[in-house]
Amino acid sequence: MANTDSARKVGHAMALGCTYRSGRHAGICVIGMVLAWSLCGAAASGTGMAFKAGAQTLEDPVDRDDTTRFRLELELSTPRFLDEHAEIALAFGGSSLGSHDDKYVDVYDDGFIEEDYETRLSIFDVRLAARFYPLGDAGRVQPYVGTGVGYFRFIESWEYEYEETLEDPLFPGEYHTYHDDYDDTDTLADGLFCFVTAGVTFPLGSRGELILEFQYDFEKEDNGFDLGGPIYMIGGRLRF
Repeated sequence: MANTDSARKVGHAMALGCTYRSGRHAGICVIGMVLAWSLCGAAASGTGMAFKAGAQTLEDPVDRDDTTRFRLELELSTPRFLDEHAEIALAFGGSSLGSHDDKYVDVYDDGFIEEDYETRLSIFDVRLAARFYPLGDAGRVQPYVGTGVGYFRFIESWEYEYEETLEDPLFPGEYHTYHDDYDDTDTLADGLFCFVTAGVTFPLGSRGELILEFQYDFEKEDNGFDLGGPIYMIGGRLRF
């Protein structure tokens, strides 16, 4: 019988903790300060909801080479405060890192065995950012810079199928096939990370905004995986 344990277990130990570093503490402090400042300023803009799509470049966990993947992100933001110069945003995003399929066949006198093991890799994160608009809401182009902290999970979803075909000992030449399958989801890595961001928004009417954004994730590492790197996004925001 073919052995599938090594294909599924190598490098797949679940992360048991998160590493706190100075960069993350700095991001938390900045966000805390801006949240405190928000209590001192009245906001003229409304709460925002944005949908963004783009690409992120990270290290491929299968072949250990850099790869670029499609990314989607949903974001909720506070009304701008400090005279329309600052806001806080909470975003949920992720990317699929593709799939990998392994097949094994073992043939013997009375029949044969087939095994199929398929894995699908994904990364999801939630991030909290503080953004500053140097020009406020003046002009048709409104640049911003920011920083923040996030939490990520690197996930493997797998399916295993087993089939064994045997010749009936009472009726030579007649075969029977037995089938079984299993599936589960494992967390390969998780933890906190910090990031920086910069971009521009273009107001569209009284409530809409077009967004062009760059982010860079730092220290997005755990269990031997490095998932940091640049992110490029384009999207739209609606203010309520």
